[in-house]
Amino acid sequence: MQHEWQIWLDAHISPIIAKWIKDELGLTAKSAYTLELLYNTDLEIYHQAKSSGKIILISKDTDFSEIITRLGAPPKLINLKIGNCDNRQLWSMLKSHLLGLVTLLSSTDIDIVDLE
Repeated sequence: MQHEWQIWLDAHISPIIAKWIKDELGLTAKSAYTLELLYNTDLEIYHQAKSSGKIILISKDTDFSEIITRLGAPPKLINLKIGNCDNRQLWSMLKSHLLGLVTLLSSTDIDIVDLE
């Protein structure tokens, strides 16, 4: 499934998740590592995403929610409200919800969704 929105994963999410999103769901996904954003602040990442266009961030960091609420979208956000888990557990959760969440964010005025 091709989609005009890109997914960017925050630094605390393994790059393997981006590969699985691409391989199994057909969405364009990039890790903070691939984007060379590992050491940038949340505000710097927000501005980079904003200037890149249609970006959906996936993060466990509550700062992105505050930044997007204050400065506006895009980027939009999937806010992960889960505790520590391994990559397989995270992927299991994302895999069953991600296409619906991307469709919701990309086709409505909703800017932030929580995934618990």
